[in-house]
Amino acid sequence: MPISFKMNADPKFVAFEMASPITVDEFMVGYKTLFSDPSFEFNLPVIWDLSNLDLTQIPIGDVRQLPPRIKEFTKDRGDNYKAALVTTRTMDYQLLRMYITIVKLLGRKVHLRLFPTVAEAHSWIAK
Repeated sequence: MPISFKMNADPKFVAFEMASPITVDEFMVGYKTLFSDPSFEFNLPVIWDLSNLDLTQIPIGDVRQLPPRIKEFTKDRGDNYKAALVTTRTMDYQLLRMYITIVKLLGRKVHLRLFPTVAEAHSWIAK
C-alpha cells in the first residue's frame, strides 16, 4: 500500500507516509483506516511525509479531487487541527503551496504549513 500511518504518543499526532505511484482511491482507502485506529482522536494533528512522493507524476485532476474528498470526513476527523506537509523536492514544494491555497479557499480551518524536513514539522506540531 502506498500510504501508511503511525501514531506518535508525545506529543500526540499521526504521521502519514506516502509513496509513488498512488491514486486518489488508494489515498482515500489509506486515509480511512485512521478512523478505526484505537488511538485516533478528533482534531488530532498530522504530519504528511510526502518526501517519497513525486507530485509531478500525479495528474492535476487527482490533486483537485483531494480537498473535497478529504472534506467528506470532517465530521469524523475535525477541521481545526495542525497539518504539516513535508517534501524535499522544490517542484513539489511549489505544487503544495498551490494545494494549501485551494484548501484555504474551501474554507477549511486546518492550520497547514509546509516543511522541508520531518524534524521541522515535528517541532511545529509539538508547539
